Amino acid sequence: MQARQKLASLVLEEGLSVAAAARLMGVSWPTAHLWVERARRQGIAQLSELSRRPRRLRALTAAVVQEQVLALKARHPGWGAKKLHASLWPEQAGPAGPAGPASPASPASPASPASPASPASPASPAKGGTAHAPVCVRTVDRILARQGLVVPRSAPPLVVGRFERERCNELWQMDFKGLEVRWGYYPLSVLDDHSRFCLALLPLEQRDTQTVWAALWQVFGEHGLPEGILCDNGDGFNSRAARGPTLFQARLWRLGIKTCHGRPAHPQTQGKVERFHRTLEVEWSQELRQASAEAARLAWIAVRQSYNWERPHEALGQRVPGLVYEKSPRPRPTSLPEVQFGQGAVRKVDCTGKFSYRNQSYRAGRGLAGEWVEIRAEVDGEALFYTGVRIAALELLQV
Repeated sequence: MQARQKLASLVLEEGLSVAAAARLMGVSWPTAHLWVERARRQGIAQLSELSRRPRRLRALTAAVVQEQVLALKARHPGWGAKKLHASLWPEQAGPAGPAGPASPASPASPASPASPASPASPASPAKGGTAHAPVCVRTVDRILARQGLVVPRSAPPLVVGRFERERCNELWQMDFKGLEVRWGYYPLSVLDDHSRFCLALLPLEQRDTQTVWAALWQVFGEHGLPEGILCDNGDGFNSRAARGPTLFQARLWRLGIKTCHGRPAHPQTQGKVERFHRTLEVEWSQELRQASAEAARLAWIAVRQSYNWERPHEALGQRVPGLVYEKSPRPRPTSLPEVQFGQGAVRKVDCTGKFSYRNQSYRAGRGLAGEWVEIRAEVDGEALFYTGVRIAALELLQV
């Protein structure tokens, strides 16, 4: 206050210009003009800090908004202020994030089932509404804090490198969620990397290749084929014991799907599906644990529907994943395509995963047992291929 009084005195009593007084006091000239005008109206002695209390308190609106926020929070305990605000007033959601412009999918299509109608209540998200949001996200956070519904943050989140594919179905992430063995099933999740759309959430009784493949085949039939699939190195996805491609990888290659894997003990590579699993644990922990796999299958239909069509996603500009995802233009064939060959020499892999070529034994991998492989000439030697996919240089596979 003393600095304001001195600046006003320099201008009004000593005749110094506003710009010169601002430079002398180390403030901007708009701030200096503001103080001088206040001094002219109220006097130099009255340049104290003004109250920031709103001139009008909308008590009725505040009560209604608080009721709406708390009612929606009760329905979705895992949601924070941003998701509650975006769901209550969706027209106020931020601009498109890294996912790019929205690509609304038809609710009638298999890839985007219609969102279930929620009961009419003040807390129901008004999808497509036109009313202006009466409060900002920070106010919603204060409402939650007053009720003790905000989890305190002890430390800032760890900054990690992120990547995202440019379009839907360019990459799917797939993984099993860890769950107590006593439930008798294993949750398999398949997520689109670009839109975060949950393509599948299935309780499998086994984690072997045949069970996983049967489930994934159905997902392909519903959503089409992706360009690539990212998964970890366990559960038959990628095994060092196979000493080469696994049967799971070989089948994906025959469909024209690229495979990639995160390095061991590094779940950050499959960050989106891992984050999805965390969301499941926080928001649907009870629904995840059912008495049987069939009960879980029925319960998880509603979980997947809510995640895809009700829950706003911050990385998508607070849009729901269902409005961003588009079905793949590559339909699944009725059966696995035949293995494709080029102009190289063809050999059949025996039951141990080996084959003979020019009186020498080579290892192709147990996942290719009974399959035909191709040896192609390259600039620096020969290499082994399976249905057009390069496996390794031939000299590295010599037994």
